[in-house]
Amino acid sequence: MSSTKGNSKSKVYIKTFGCQMNKADSSRLEGLLASKGYSPVDKAESADVIIYNTCSVREHAEQKAMSHVGRLKFLKIKRPEIKICVVGCMAQRKKKEIISSLPHVDLVIGPSTMFRLHRLIENGNKGVFLDTEETVREFPSHVTDTSKNYNEFVPVMKGCNNFCSYCIVPYVRGREQYRLKEEIIAECNKLADRGVIEIILLGQTVNSHPDFIDILKSVSEIKGIKRVRFITSYPGKVNNELIDLVAGNPVLCNYFHIPLQSGSDRILEKMNRNYTVSKYMKIAEYIRKKIPQASVSSDFIVGFPGESEEDFQKTLNVIQKVQFDQSFTFKYSPRPLTMASKWKDDVPIEIKKERLSRLNELCAKISLERNKKLEGEILEVISEGNNKGRSEHYKIVFFKGKPANPPEIVKVKITRGLPHSLKGERI
Repeated sequence: MSSTKGNSKSKVYIKTFGCQMNKADSSRLEGLLASKGYSPVDKAESADVIIYNTCSVREHAEQKAMSHVGRLKFLKIKRPEIKICVVGCMAQRKKKEIISSLPHVDLVIGPSTMFRLHRLIENGNKGVFLDTEETVREFPSHVTDTSKNYNEFVPVMKGCNNFCSYCIVPYVRGREQYRLKEEIIAECNKLADRGVIEIILLGQTVNSHPDFIDILKSVSEIKGIKRVRFITSYPGKVNNELIDLVAGNPVLCNYFHIPLQSGSDRILEKMNRNYTVSKYMKIAEYIRKKIPQASVSSDFIVGFPGESEEDFQKTLNVIQKVQFDQSFTFKYSPRPLTMASKWKDDVPIEIKKERLSRLNELCAKISLERNKKLEGEILEVISEGNNKGRSEHYKIVFFKGKPANPPEIVKVKITRGLPHSLKGERI
């Protein structure tokens, strides 16, 4: 390749680490670059521009990304004309370390400025480009024509205002910024025209958007859209109006991901979560009352500074009461910049591991029980190919019978519930 000025010969490789927001950012970045003449490729070795979209929520994610980027050194020696770009949350936080320890990297770009990447490449820039200022409002709606996905993430907001004491997100992604409702609806219409049948509305605290209820209603009315789901909901802003809307709208999936993090009010207060266990339980009880078949999932952190065995037992008790369909569990590890990083990490790693093991054992038991209750039920499943798909509850379903081409919707009679999936027969 003679240049990286966005011509038909320019090839781009994007590798994504971390959360759904990063996946959405990567998809948009790919679409934006495609509109500038870049073609996506599946291997870094084949690319003229290599982009690693990184995560900073946990130390392990950063270490993994640094290791992957480090291995590109030999490719850069072999092909010095390629552009290596590190973007996203880790780029925002570790810019100095990336530049000093990985000199083969050309561009280090924060999450708020990554959509300027093509201009920086074409202008021959090299170095660090970061910005989390609220004045930076870039939500590109480029829908990549190369994607064959039946579902797509559509961000409705970015950033976070909550400043939970353990969470680095507000420091690397900035304060909350909201997309205009009209922009969101226009993008979803384009996706529907392209054949997308499921929209996943996305945000660090997706239900913080001031027009969220109206957005849900409008997206669910778009012709061709069969399912709409949303993640992640902040407990403090889940209200009866939202639950009632989901209960009464067949396009809105009966699925709620609402992170609890701890079952102890004392720990929740230290986490600066701004709700109580009682408040959370009222939300869960209302969901179970209005939508008995709903799937509810959550996040939990064990070993937070000061967590006692009593605090941990309270977490287990809440999990037993709510009966979560799925739980995402983590050992606490301090993240730079956060309030909790200034406190003593006083729960020994052995106790963290032991508590995580007990937590996972209980969560798996409950997930199995919830899934076994679906045995004999007939669920609508969107095929992902190879006789596999997902129900509206976001459960993986493997089924026997006539193969279905994605994104065909098939009816499957569930014959067996497993801890993390369902098995059935197409009818």
